[in-house]
Amino acid sequence: MTEQFGRPIRYERESLEDLRTALVGYGLNEDFVRGMVDMKRAKDNGLDSDVIRTPDTTSRTTFEQWCAQTLKPAVGRLTD
Repeated sequence: MTEQFGRPIRYERESLEDLRTALVGYGLNEDFVRGMVDMKRAKDNGLDSDVIRTPDTTSRTTFEQWCAQTLKPAVGRLTD
């Protein structure tokens, strides 16, 4: 992402309570927010840890390719 956008991009983990507060602050429906927080909690507790990456369960697209082909154009549309 840093390479695609030409500036440092970093991930900063937030608590589930901070996530909930932010989503509610954006005006999202409380039930939707609860579902998002519950899903994040399940992922934190290993929901995806048993998924074996194989050619049948993954894409040949690399993260770098996805950033260039999908993310960068989408962010560009938001900032234009």
